[in-house]
Amino acid sequence: MAGAVFARSNYAKVGTAEIARAVGISEPALYRYFSGKRDLYRKTLAATGARLLEIWREVGARSGNPVEALRAIGLGYYDHLRERSPALRLFYEAIAEIEDPAIHRTVRENFRVLVGFVEAALDEGKARGLVRRDVDARIAAWHFMAIGLSFDLIHMLGLDAELDRSKVEAWGTLFLDSLTTDVGRTRS
Repeated sequence: MAGAVFARSNYAKVGTAEIARAVGISEPALYRYFSGKRDLYRKTLAATGARLLEIWREVGARSGNPVEALRAIGLGYYDHLRERSPALRLFYEAIAEIEDPAIHRTVRENFRVLVGFVEAALDEGKARGLVRRDVDARIAAWHFMAIGLSFDLIHMLGLDAELDRSKVEAWGTLFLDSLTTDVGRTRS
């Protein structure tokens, strides 16, 4: 609930009274669980990152291979964004608060873990002969994250017409085909 409140506006504009109302508790009760708004924000970001990683792991476990897992994660991210997910906006908004050391550490850790997940999937793809051996998995993982941030930006700017699902699928194919061997090539 707090994540949705922060995502609707941003960290600086949201008051603890507004968050307490959204959660259904009094403002003083909020301070029994959190030392302040920054603590609540940081813990909300950490929990949101952990939940996103959990979703990605579930998608990966259901996929036939790591390349297909990345395709499914990318398309799922786009579909979720189109549903106006507050969690995705929360991450994007958090970048604006990066000057705060505690928030910086939390956002950095979230991205580090998510990039690590993608890197591990690509390394698994290499081991299975699906991803080209010359691909730097860390760079490709950051590229994957940059694509997701591009989706966020397009959406937040109200340019959704620029990027329908067929274009997202084509973008994903272009990205994944640049990394994969003939065996690992996938078509949506």
